[in-house]
Amino acid sequence: MALGTGALTLLGPDPRILGGVLLALLLFIGILWVPEAGLGLALIAGPFAPLENEIARPPLNSAQIFLGLALLAWTWRGLARRDLRVPSWGWGWAYGLYLGYTLLSLLWAASWEEGLPEWIKWAQIGLVVILVRTAQPPVQRGLLGAALLSGALQAGVGLWQAVLRGTGPEHFRLPGLPFYRAYGTFQQPNPFAGMMGLIAPVALGLGWSLWRDPEIQRWRWARPVGLGALGVGILSLLGLLASWSRGAWLGAGMAGLVLLLMLPARARHGLAIGSLLMLLSALAWTAGMIPTPIQARLAGALEEIQVADVRGVEVTEANFAVIERLAHWQAAVEMFQARPWLGVGFGNYAAAYPAYALIRWPNPLGHAHNIYLNVAAETGLIGLALYLLLWAVIGARTWAAWRGNVGWRRGLAAGLMAAWAHLHVHHFFDNLYVANLPLLLALYGAWAEILISEGKPGKRG
Repeated sequence: MALGTGALTLLGPDPRILGGVLLALLLFIGILWVPEAGLGLALIAGPFAPLENEIARPPLNSAQIFLGLALLAWTWRGLARRDLRVPSWGWGWAYGLYLGYTLLSLLWAASWEEGLPEWIKWAQIGLVVILVRTAQPPVQRGLLGAALLSGALQAGVGLWQAVLRGTGPEHFRLPGLPFYRAYGTFQQPNPFAGMMGLIAPVALGLGWSLWRDPEIQRWRWARPVGLGALGVGILSLLGLLASWSRGAWLGAGMAGLVLLLMLPARARHGLAIGSLLMLLSALAWTAGMIPTPIQARLAGALEEIQVADVRGVEVTEANFAVIERLAHWQAAVEMFQARPWLGVGFGNYAAAYPAYALIRWPNPLGHAHNIYLNVAAETGLIGLALYLLLWAVIGARTWAAWRGNVGWRRGLAAGLMAAWAHLHVHHFFDNLYVANLPLLLALYGAWAEILISEGKPGKRG
């Protein structure tokens, strides 16, 4: 406080600066008091990182600062209480294998300067899991609420950009429509759509089960919170639609199918509903009832599911995005073929790209726009196998969480599984390990473990 008072004296009477300093002091004190609050702030501030980089290019974005403060405060609290325990978790061993191998791969990488930041991003996943797993249950639920709040905030910004603002970047204008693609504070539609696709199923699964769970209705706020979560889910779906992201639409379709199968009390009910919806969608498609721009967009998405030699393809304004993505897939395949077992080193796709780039596509764009090709190119068959093993174990743990619970916990587990489905389908077209989204994935992974530990053979509600 003394330092803060001294700083205020030096900065003068500007009310904006004084307000900013006071807010920073309050946040700092709050994080010292409850370290996990820093993680909650990081979850909310995470998607703002691209906007912060565009405006000021800070050495660390605000989410990373909040996360760093949370970790320092958590360590300080543990030392003070002599209780600095690090819990184990069910998918921790697979995570450790992948994290260790990716660190090892930096030994043969062309640029450890590019690989190390990517590795730190993955290391933070484990740190976040530890923060969440050691928190008290009310704090754990508060962190989940912070994630949903962040999703609602981004969806609101995206819908304002797409529909209400009336203007925007010309390259985001939808052809033949008075709307723009939504991009939130990600500054790009695809990662924005990725976040919407990760938030929507969890919010819908949680909201639906809170609304219907008879055991929790004794809690007076159960229905309002359930309605709020459902609202976040619907808002996120609208944001996802407005993003005009083909990969996200396909991911959302798979996530919806998973929710339909896992959310009802009996899977066959969900299967019947899903079959009916698919039949109605097919009839609407053949009858021309789906708006033409959406039909064209979905048809374009199917064209991208291929790995072909695009060297001789004529590039037009209509096919530019597709050919650009296929060119980067092709470069990743050739990178993998050159070093099939070990790859070029973790986080080094962009560094190795010039040696494999097609003539008309010299810009590496940071990644291969297909995470599986990207992982194979950077870490070879060994890294790809460990990556797939990690997600298989996380999927199995989430399945166990779903099987071991009823009520809102089972609905939340179904939402988590649907979010994983979205992630893995969307990853055929893009990389969602950007803009602090790994923090959200770590929270979800921690919650899968929490649900397993809270579930009992009798399947508590």
